[in-house]
Amino acid sequence: MTRAVRISAPCRLHFGLLRFGENVGASFGGLGMMIDQPRVEVDLQPAPQWEAVGPMADRALEFAHCVSQSDKFIGQSPLLIRVCNVPPAHCGLGSGTQLALAVAHGIYKLQELPTPAADELAASVGRGKRSAVGSHGFLHGGLIWETGQEQAGSLGTLAKHLAVPDDWRILLIRLPQQAGLHGDREGTAFKNLPPVPRAVTEKLRSIAEQTILPAIENADFRSFGQGLYEYGHLSGNCFSAVQAGPFASPEISNLVGYLRNHGIQGVGQSSWGPTVFAFVEDQMAATDLANHIKHQQDFAAAEITITSADNLGVKTRIIPGTSP
Repeated sequence: MTRAVRISAPCRLHFGLLRFGENVGASFGGLGMMIDQPRVEVDLQPAPQWEAVGPMADRALEFAHCVSQSDKFIGQSPLLIRVCNVPPAHCGLGSGTQLALAVAHGIYKLQELPTPAADELAASVGRGKRSAVGSHGFLHGGLIWETGQEQAGSLGTLAKHLAVPDDWRILLIRLPQQAGLHGDREGTAFKNLPPVPRAVTEKLRSIAEQTILPAIENADFRSFGQGLYEYGHLSGNCFSAVQAGPFASPEISNLVGYLRNHGIQGVGQSSWGPTVFAFVEDQMAATDLANHIKHQQDFAAAEITITSADNLGVKTRIIPGTSP
């Protein structure tokens, strides 16, 4: 039976950018974390013709064609790509980037080539043009602190990645509302946003390096939660011109405020939303909080997932091939 590979990649939370595009000095940069669920799962195997099936199949095929145009893959045989699992696009979990990188990684594995560094892998599928959290996190897992692009078009520099305590749990709460900004609308938003004041960037850097990173290293849950909210709120305010405040909607703001009022410190909006994250210390606290939220009329329709950090990054295994 034809040899195939299965790629399983963690999705990511993005806690906020340091800055936007700059004419001088580094651009973008930011903080985020890879999560165990949901995941992007893709199977790849040789086939008589190029084909992709499953959710976001067209995008998966586009990514595969991008990779196959590299000189490394001249004469690449066609592939069947099965997208077995991928969370909805534009919900703040980086599913597009993780799908792209999973496809690229799978092609390298099928060719028995070493997976390249994050910058080359991301460039092969046109990802990492602003945030580098998902690209570095794909390979490394854990908490990702990247300090931005030193040159236009380069991948943001990975300053540190840390394993997150295994007991900590994360609630992903998604209210039934429109997807976060993406595509042309996102590009237009960045063009219209005023620059992030240098003092704000330095404050964000200080919170990350003096509070959040040490809290992870010392398993100090309380300090982590306090620092994370402060970081996300300050970074979110930089987007006020396009989302009327630190959050994408009044509903998200209401949810964050409710959680904070009930003692949950590490709360925020991932990327453009609409996913809200809430950190708690263990599984019991996560289950209790999820049940509590579901009994609130304003949030009864929310989709809630309990997950943990993914400290390993992408997983790959050889599987038997199947018929299309």
